Amino acid sequence: MSNEEFRLLSDHDSADDDEDAESVGHLYTRSRKTLFTAKATSVLLILLTSITFNVVLLFKSHQTTIASSPYLKLAFDSDDTLWWNTEYSSENETEVDALWMRSIPWESGIIAMTNGEAAALDLPESQPWPWDSEKKRIYIINAHHILHCVRNLYISLQEYRHDKNQSVAWPHLLHCLDSIRQDTMCMADDTPRYVPLNAVHGFRPGDGQNRKCRNWDAIQQFVGEHDPCYKYIQPGNKELSNLERFQYCPDDSQYLPKIRQYFGYDESWLPSKDGA
Repeated sequence: MSNEEFRLLSDHDSADDDEDAESVGHLYTRSRKTLFTAKATSVLLILLTSITFNVVLLFKSHQTTIASSPYLKLAFDSDDTLWWNTEYSSENETEVDALWMRSIPWESGIIAMTNGEAAALDLPESQPWPWDSEKKRIYIINAHHILHCVRNLYISLQEYRHDKNQSVAWPHLLHCLDSIRQDTMCMADDTPRYVPLNAVHGFRPGDGQNRKCRNWDAIQQFVGEHDPCYKYIQPGNKELSNLERFQYCPDDSQYLPKIRQYFGYDESWLPSKDGA
């Protein structure tokens, strides 16, 4: 028989066991609380991260909306350099005159848009395009209108400088000046032009300064895709019907039969061969 000793549990032993059980219970409760707190903290951090991320996305989206043009959605993403003088203001008067008279794409800003396109852009109702009056309307791109205006001002200045009669009426010139004023204040270009430290080197405020512009080629592409067959023939001729300026469609245009019929041209007439 072994020498193992057996004894009854005393009250003291029972109390010790109870204390141990209670201690284990407290530890279990604390563990559950710690685990719950850790999970709650993790969930809260994830929630805050998600909210922050969405706020940043919303802010960037809002910035993009503000920076983009309202209709073609063009952003200021094209590199450009400011210069006090360019080839349009050089001392070579012959070259300058040729640039202002023939290189300003002002008349290409007249476009023909479908009614659906105009409605999608929430544009006001405009004059119908003559060769498809039920489906298309005429609009003028504002940037090209401003180019038309600065060109008119150049013409007026040159005529005054060379003592010639003014070909652009005073109310029209005043309208052009006011249009430039309105657009300048509307666009509010906030580029801070630097002032050269030493003017001896010939630099003027802003010379060589980098800036961002909208893509002009994208605008020209858009107007090319909405060609209204317009050509500004016989400038200043008030007796000429403006309809005659809308007959210069491509030679393979689907509207050519209608143009020939309206003006009484025979089947051999082509816009590209017209001498106007």
